[in-house]
Amino acid sequence: MKRIRLEKGFTLVELLVVIAIIGILAGVLMGTFGGANESARSAKCLSNMRSLATACQSYGMATGIYPLAASMEYSELDESRGIRNVQEIFKERTGWISWASEGKYSGKPTSSMVNSGWFKSAYDSDKNAALHCLTNGAIWKYASENAALYVCPAHAKAANTAKKTAPRWSYAMNGYFGGDVGMTCKTMDESSGLVGYGRLNRADRRLLFAELPFVGGFDESLKASDPTLQYKGLSGAGGTLDKLNFNHTMGKKRCAHIVFADGHIDRLIMPSDGGNEEELLAWLCQGKDISFNGSRYEELTD
Repeated sequence: MKRIRLEKGFTLVELLVVIAIIGILAGVLMGTFGGANESARSAKCLSNMRSLATACQSYGMATGIYPLAASMEYSELDESRGIRNVQEIFKERTGWISWASEGKYSGKPTSSMVNSGWFKSAYDSDKNAALHCLTNGAIWKYASENAALYVCPAHAKAANTAKKTAPRWSYAMNGYFGGDVGMTCKTMDESSGLVGYGRLNRADRRLLFAELPFVGGFDESLKASDPTLQYKGLSGAGGTLDKLNFNHTMGKKRCAHIVFADGHIDRLIMPSDGGNEEELLAWLCQGKDISFNGSRYEELTD
């Protein structure tokens, strides 16, 4: 009698177990790859900030001053038509990112209070105006004329996920370095307005750049996304005061990326009790020494 050989297959239970294991492994791998991608974006952000700091230092070595944190208006006397026809010519002294004035000052003998439309948001939809702000900024040629250096990849990803306008820049410069403070025609005057390169006290503690907020929602208004950090104690600050933004992750904790005037970069861990990010930014912008006990930052005093 001929024997019939039966082929053994998976039972339904075994098949479900295998599928479950594959699902768990896929989840682990996706989490690993996601973490790796976040780490890569974080590293690129820090690299961008270091490059912008280097560009500011190169500008400083070439001109003897740090770039302005924002453009400002100034005037000169034009005596080319003779002593009886002296005219006051107004010009823009460009900040690290310029106004979208696009030649409106050129040849104008009358001025001009600053037109609010010249202050552009990082989310401005006018690509040509935004490009003008970058390419006419004081540090553009020192930043290798590379627009990618101005945008944190995590910021760009967050904007894409939220279906928001892609940011034109992700960083803001310490208002201590001077310029016009947002649509008020009031010049920042905590510093002299023009900070001499190589003559800055405690460049290793003076904040140069921090990031715009992009975690926890987008505020696309001009005052919230201009390229200048305004902080407590900044005389003449007419816009919305900024605070330090903890946009990235380090392990299981959120952290803020910052770079100082001497070019070194740092990560600050988000305090567990929160609440003093605005005060912390002011201390950093003013070059104060700070301490961190794991739950809160404090200013060190003599």
